[in-house]
Amino acid sequence: MANQQQLNLLRQSVVKWNQWRSENPEIIPNLRKANLSQLNLVGANLDYVNLEHAILVNTNLSNASLKKANLSYANLAGVICFKTILFQANLTNALLINSDLSKANLEEANLSQSYIVDSYLVKTNIANANLKGCNLTRSYLTGANLMGVNLQEANLTETDLTASKFNNSQVNWINNTEKIIERKEELINKQTSATVEDLVTSFQAETSVTCVLVNYLPSLEIIWQKSKLEKIYQTL
Repeated sequence: MANQQQLNLLRQSVVKWNQWRSENPEIIPNLRKANLSQLNLVGANLDYVNLEHAILVNTNLSNASLKKANLSYANLAGVICFKTILFQANLTNALLINSDLSKANLEEANLSQSYIVDSYLVKTNIANANLKGCNLTRSYLTGANLMGVNLQEANLTETDLTASKFNNSQVNWINNTEKIIERKEELINKQTSATVEDLVTSFQAETSVTCVLVNYLPSLEIIWQKSKLEKIYQTL
């Protein structure tokens, strides 16, 4: 659990907190599981701080420094990290929905298995970071530096990578991943189509109806029992 005295000091004043940090550089603050939601922590010195499982929903961390901080499993939904320093920070399994990390420094950070959905990482430095298994669905990484980033098993569905910087090997990996996804979607569509055709054939054999699917679906309730009608609608 968080050190209550340290937590109270941070909530009271960022200026006083930063002064205390500069006067006690040997102390590594413990804010584990602390609730820091909706606080204005602009410019706060949170280097090396233990924020594991902390709650920072809608917190403003712009221009703050969290070098090598432990943010694993932290709830950072809606957080603002504009120009925030997160160099070598631990963000494994962190939740960052609707967050803004634009122009932040995430170089060499560990973001494996993190959930960064519908977020902004515009011109963010993520060089040499670990994004293995990270979910970046519908996030904007426009102009981001992704040189040397580990993107294995990352979810890049509808992710905007316009003008982002990659190594050649990363570009090849992304292209191959897109081809695999397209192939899977093609197979799923074929399988779905085959399933529908089988259902239609079975239905026609049982009811002697020969019209096309879109024509006979509205009249199924009259022809079939209600239980069978529900099953076919659920399947389709």
